[in-house]
Amino acid sequence: MPAVRIRYSIVLLALCVNMLCYTDRVAIAVAGPSIREEFGFSQSQMGLVFSVFSLSYALGQAPWGALADRHGARLIVAAAIVAWSGFTALTGTARGFAALIAIRLVFGAFEAALSPAVASAFSRWIPVSERSGAFGAYLGGGRLGGAVTPPIAAALMLGIGWRSMFAVFGAAGILAAAVWYAWYRDDPSRHPRTGAVELREIEQGIPPRAVEKHGTDWGAILASPRLWRLTGVAFCSTFLWQFFITWFPTYLKERRGMELQEAAWFASLPFAFGVAATWVGGLAADVLTRRFGVRRGRTYLGCLSLSMAAALMLAGILAPGPRAGAALMALAAFAVDLYLGAAWASALDIGGRSGGAAAGLMNAASNAAGFASPALMGFVLDQWRDWNAVLLCGVATTILGCVLWIGVNPREKQSLPDA
Repeated sequence: MPAVRIRYSIVLLALCVNMLCYTDRVAIAVAGPSIREEFGFSQSQMGLVFSVFSLSYALGQAPWGALADRHGARLIVAAAIVAWSGFTALTGTARGFAALIAIRLVFGAFEAALSPAVASAFSRWIPVSERSGAFGAYLGGGRLGGAVTPPIAAALMLGIGWRSMFAVFGAAGILAAAVWYAWYRDDPSRHPRTGAVELREIEQGIPPRAVEKHGTDWGAILASPRLWRLTGVAFCSTFLWQFFITWFPTYLKERRGMELQEAAWFASLPFAFGVAATWVGGLAADVLTRRFGVRRGRTYLGCLSLSMAAALMLAGILAPGPRAGAALMALAAFAVDLYLGAAWASALDIGGRSGGAAAGLMNAASNAAGFASPALMGFVLDQWRDWNAVLLCGVATTILGCVLWIGVNPREKQSLPDA
């Protein structure tokens, strides 16, 4: 009987936590029209409510990653889950614009801990040859959370109102934090269920000092051209993707004329497609890497992913039918997600023993776009009421990201010290 691989349970647990993370994050997009109506917010104000999360989320990425590299992810992730779940529940108590901004700002700061801490955890647990697939599964958990949230949130809102909906979502965090803390260990050798065979596999598949807790070599990280190109790709691709996590339900109602339940169903499609895309893309990146090497394997996949996304989004914008347009846009989200596992694996390779910090910087760039995109869209809607203007801008940034991706993995030997 083959030995159980505990590292796969770590990936599964991280997947489930990311599912919860996205459930808490996406709920406000469904509640957006109701919040706007109750408080009388302008489009610009609602855009800021959506985007302020990404501001604190972006700023927290690298510091949380560096803390996880030094202290491990066990306590950091557990504490972060409890904190962001509390602020999810507090969202339902807000009485105005300033309160919503403050709650979303702190909420984003605590959710920022998850992905860089998980990246640091994977740098200790997951061999290099399995990392794209592991990240694909982890990221798929977020997409799964995003897929199930809109219809559940819509049903809760119709039954108990948007305020109580946030309390229901926030309550799930306590259990998730307890499970993570009970099962995860920062050192694979200290996990009570890790066998000798698996420990050898991990040790042979991970660069020597990646499993140690240590400080961050910021000078080496910030001097890496590869990392700067990767952050550019992350910004460009997220500029388009953030539309789906914030404004998509409102777009479907106001621009395409859908009712709440139908709009919520279509709004869940990018996340449902993303579950398949992140898993398939991560596994495909590992297969292509073994077949063609890191440089060509990841480059092929990323260029295909981002060019397809731009083409499908453009087709969705131009489609005259509301359902056809929404479906094509959702497929564009699928295409973007194909490259994510390779992107996170590249961040760990570039960062080496400071992989959590490098991944945090990449995700910070991504969430800088997460802040800019919805805020800019709200401003454009207030000024010109033109949905297509910012959507076409997202198509352009995705094409630019495709070009930048070519330089992310130029040669296998160009990783940082101790990679």
